[in-house]
Amino acid sequence: MQRRSLEDYAITFPKFSWPKSLPLYVIIVLPTLDSDLYFLHQWISLLQVIGTEQMALPAQPGAVGDDSSPPILRLAEDLLAKIFLLLPALADVESTAAACPAFRRVVADRSFLRLLRRAHLHRAPFVGFLFCKFHPAEAPHSSAPCARALERAADLSFSYIHSTGSFTRWFPLDARDGRVVLGHGSSSSFVVCDPLYRRCLLLPPIPEPGAARQCPFLFPAKGDEAETSFKLGCMAEFEPGLMLCLVFSSSTGQWSNLRSDGILSKPKPFYACGCFYWKLTPDMLLVLDTRAMAMGFDVVEIPSTYGERDFVVAEAGEGRTGIFSLRHSYARAASSLICAVKQGGGAGVNWQYKRRLSLPPRFRYAFAGASDRHLLLHGSPWNHQEKASDENSDSGSGYFSVESHTMKIEKVCGLRVLVDAVPYTSFPPSLCLPSI
Repeated sequence: MQRRSLEDYAITFPKFSWPKSLPLYVIIVLPTLDSDLYFLHQWISLLQVIGTEQMALPAQPGAVGDDSSPPILRLAEDLLAKIFLLLPALADVESTAAACPAFRRVVADRSFLRLLRRAHLHRAPFVGFLFCKFHPAEAPHSSAPCARALERAADLSFSYIHSTGSFTRWFPLDARDGRVVLGHGSSSSFVVCDPLYRRCLLLPPIPEPGAARQCPFLFPAKGDEAETSFKLGCMAEFEPGLMLCLVFSSSTGQWSNLRSDGILSKPKPFYACGCFYWKLTPDMLLVLDTRAMAMGFDVVEIPSTYGERDFVVAEAGEGRTGIFSLRHSYARAASSLICAVKQGGGAGVNWQYKRRLSLPPRFRYAFAGASDRHLLLHGSPWNHQEKASDENSDSGSGYFSVESHTMKIEKVCGLRVLVDAVPYTSFPPSLCLPSI
């Protein structure tokens, strides 16, 4: 193999000049100033080619010690890290790390992974859902490769959790930022675990025993909390009209409580843009703003035309909160997904229609769950006598994921039964840090 010069590489990139007097690290940093991500992809591809070819070259005659290292390997690692953080997709970061050991060393560094998580904190792909066990996204879903990698690397059956009580099985109740909350009907304790690193933390029992209903939910991580600590909320109903929201902090190891008056139709909250939402009435939502210094509850009105239907709350793109509801046409045997976005704040909140998505025909849909940026739908045939020849074929019942900000819909799997599922999002295993 002959050693190629920078001018040889520059033929593929006519947009930029390659003056011989500039050192390599200066030439590489130039594209980061360009706003066109296409050219950033081109430059990263160039770095991958250079790194791969330089690693394959034999040592030059007469080279001694570190002087034999190719220029790409002597490039400042912090500069490479800054370039890699500009990649818009996590898959691109993975493929970059596979180009050569130098890139892999940069990507595997804990400080880089912290910055990457912070940059992509709310962009983790939907990889499946939890109900008793993990149901991964199956091909041709775009996240199927990541789901398969996670299934191989993680223990999503939670077999590493051992109970000292009379029960032996824990059930997933919520998931966020690589953590999963497990509970059991005969216990007032919860377990927060990291299935990828097989770590878990048994929480102390809630300080107010005797609740008729308990629904735990994980708070979103903020900054370095994605690695070092977490908060868990629990909405507990003790009697009609008396709801108590308890918050556990892993930093203090203690529970605190926030009182909320009202009867919730569903104790499990939705989350979007820093706020949790519970359905109070067909035209009212209970809101908990996690961004406030002193957390407290508020209410917000919604159009009753949305509240009377099956709906969820999720991010609608551009930092806006959206209500997503389903509408069914029995005459046409068709369903559609309607999105309205939140406008204004305080007493001046209103909801503005944004868009409608026609869902794949032949199915009647229902919400099975929702996360920050993903909706989980279950579709069953309008004609209940319709039987699919293959339970995993597109003609049978199944689950569908919808990216709430783009309204992109993909089939997840062919599971027929409708369950109250826990959507699961995750970084690729090679880009994950321990979360407990």
